[in-house]
Amino acid sequence: MQKFTEYVVTEWVRRCVRETGIHRLALSGGVFMNVKANKAIMDLPEVEDLFVYPSCGDETNAMGAAYWVHAQTAGVAKMAPLRDVYWGQEYSDEQIGEVLQTFPFSSAVRTTHETPIEPRVARLLAEGKVVARFKGREEFGARALGNRSILANPSDPAVVRVINEAIKARDFWMPFAPAVTAESNGRYIVNPKRVQAPYMILSFDTTERRADLRAAIHPYDFTARPQEVSAVWNPSYHALLTEFERITGIGAVLNTSFNLHGFPIVSRPEDALDVLDRSGLEYLAIGNWLVEKTGRS
Repeated sequence: MQKFTEYVVTEWVRRCVRETGIHRLALSGGVFMNVKANKAIMDLPEVEDLFVYPSCGDETNAMGAAYWVHAQTAGVAKMAPLRDVYWGQEYSDEQIGEVLQTFPFSSAVRTTHETPIEPRVARLLAEGKVVARFKGREEFGARALGNRSILANPSDPAVVRVINEAIKARDFWMPFAPAVTAESNGRYIVNPKRVQAPYMILSFDTTERRADLRAAIHPYDFTARPQEVSAVWNPSYHALLTEFERITGIGAVLNTSFNLHGFPIVSRPEDALDVLDRSGLEYLAIGNWLVEKTGRS
């Protein structure tokens, strides 16, 4: 079915390019959540550049239609390109602190407050710990882009079992993805067309430095589905990755969505604390608070 899907969409694109003479593509609709099919399109010699709408579900067709109407009204010259998709709710440290005081933990926990929390998280990741991150505005769509994510050292395959068995309760073969700083992206990702990849919606071949990412790439073909992290779009997350690179020499972290398997990505502080409490997760960086399990109550 995967091969058939790739054949259909690439043939469709070839014919559209031939018919229109347009070599820069924008894609929307649910099938383009398929990152392998997106890669097959991107690799076509007819394609010069590719944009896939973030979290490309069927709702993106409606968004594209609205964008097209706006283009007709405002004029293409006045159109601003889509940037980050941190469009959701954000919670202050004070709001999070109030929730921490009243949450009914079943395990004993220790809470500490550090501003900023990113250097502490980077050290924990470098020590081999798995840390959930809840900070800033929530991401739009199905991809966790650092603000509602579970993070780990991407070079350590042992973390895959920890996350799958103790936290996510998901099948062993489901791959993770790397979040890579924009400055380090070229060290790990083969991207000759320089297609932008900030939304974790495209997959790429990896370079010979792939050992740094071996827990966060597809093990059967060594491709990766990266999120290129910009200091402009998400400065605190970029600072975390930069500090992790300073400690380890690795300019990326393993990133997976912060949720239990089959449940939505966490949205409120209460959701984040519930996943911490119900799973084998031991560390949660929530705002500038660090919540650490210390044993059973």
